[in-house]
Amino acid sequence: MRLTKLELQGFKSFADETELLFEPGVTAIVGPNGCGKSNVSDAVRWVLGEQRPRALRGAKMEEVIFQGSSARRPVNISEVSLHFENDDGALAVPFREVVITRRLSRSGESEYFLNRSACRLRDIHDMVRGTGLGADSGVVIESKMIDALLSDRPDERRELFEEAAGIGLYRDRKRTAERRLEETTVDLSRIDDLISEVQTQVRSLARQRRRAERHSELMARRFTVEIALAAREMDAWRDELARLETRVTELRTSVPAAEEAVAAAEAGRDTAHGTRAAAEARRNELARLVAEQAASTQQLRAEIAVGEERQRNASSRRQRAEQERKEGDTTVGKVTDDLQLAISHREQLEAEMALAQTELTTHVADEETVRAALAAARAAVESAEKGAREMRERAHRHTLDREAAERELEELATRRTSLLEEQSQLADSESAVRREMSEAEEGLAASRERTALCNATLATALGALRAAREEDAASRSALPSSAPFPIPRDWSP
Repeated sequence: MRLTKLELQGFKSFADETELLFEPGVTAIVGPNGCGKSNVSDAVRWVLGEQRPRALRGAKMEEVIFQGSSARRPVNISEVSLHFENDDGALAVPFREVVITRRLSRSGESEYFLNRSACRLRDIHDMVRGTGLGADSGVVIESKMIDALLSDRPDERRELFEEAAGIGLYRDRKRTAERRLEETTVDLSRIDDLISEVQTQVRSLARQRRRAERHSELMARRFTVEIALAAREMDAWRDELARLETRVTELRTSVPAAEEAVAAAEAGRDTAHGTRAAAEARRNELARLVAEQAASTQQLRAEIAVGEERQRNASSRRQRAEQERKEGDTTVGKVTDDLQLAISHREQLEAEMALAQTELTTHVADEETVRAALAAARAAVESAEKGAREMRERAHRHTLDREAAERELEELATRRTSLLEEQSQLADSESAVRREMSEAEEGLAASRERTALCNATLATALGALRAAREEDAASRSALPSSAPFPIPRDWSP
């Protein structure tokens, strides 16, 4: 194995790509101080994996990149490659030429390549281990390392001698083995912790397994019990189905009768509705008659008041006539005037009486006309209600026929329930109609009582009127034949 070439680009003072060829024999680099001779050894040490910036005479690793000068700008990448001949197979790679490359950018990214293929620094260390190459090996010796060889400290000389003797490989392997043993010890302690934790989980899982087995056993028993219960329920359902089938058969036989009962109940309901309507019409008619009777009573009372007032006027005139008769013949002229006045007043009263008779006749005729119209309207309403009832009954019969044709077996129970509810509703309606009829009858009775009371009041007024007429007739008969003016016998208010 022999170093053949060193390629530098952007490393310290080598801004441009530079190649250094190493021919067989000794190759020396001669130059003044500061010309970059040490940068070549730093490049070899750096490409072999040196990680200490101070070993490369810098404060940080980015200082190995060309920093620029007054004539050139700085670069961003530093790259160094070492070329080795591997004809003897000293390097454990199947290549005759081995190229080790390291690249560093200003962003801090460092990459290693082996024959232009990316690799790890450890792969390079493992490859060159035992060959004398490496960043800490004695192949690359600086002035500081010469000082270490001449130093009185045996540990520093020992490291150099061990590296030169090839003991560093075994030392590194020992350190690696010890580190792995420490890691294994830590892993074993961690495994013990994991085992104790897993054992705790195993105990918990064992309890859970027992609970799961108990749960499975209970679920199996539950399943058995549910199957037995389902079998019993199936038997009960079969018995219930048989009873329901029997009940369905009974209902099939009883449905026509129930439908007839419903039809009869509906007919009764329609009849009750008709009766209710007639009762309401009678009640309205009676209310109207009561109002008319009340109006007639008020009119009669007014006429009675007028008659009483006229009677009082007649009495006062009769008293004045008696006083005038007692005065003698001296007031004959005055009496004659009063007689003429009485005759004119009598004619006026007779005219008013004739007018009242005419109005009474007109009112009687109007009342008869209204009663005839009311009777005709009642007849028309009853006829219309009868026709409507017939149409409703006919439509209801058609509806029942259509529903009976479309009804299926499973709707019998629902129909029976609806029939019962409708029957209860009809009963409620019937009771309501009966209550309304009773209320109407009570109102009719009250109206009749009020009518009877008005008739009694009217009879009393007529009796009083007749008594007044009789008293008036008696007063006229008591007067002498030489009365200053006659009073008609058939006078009436």
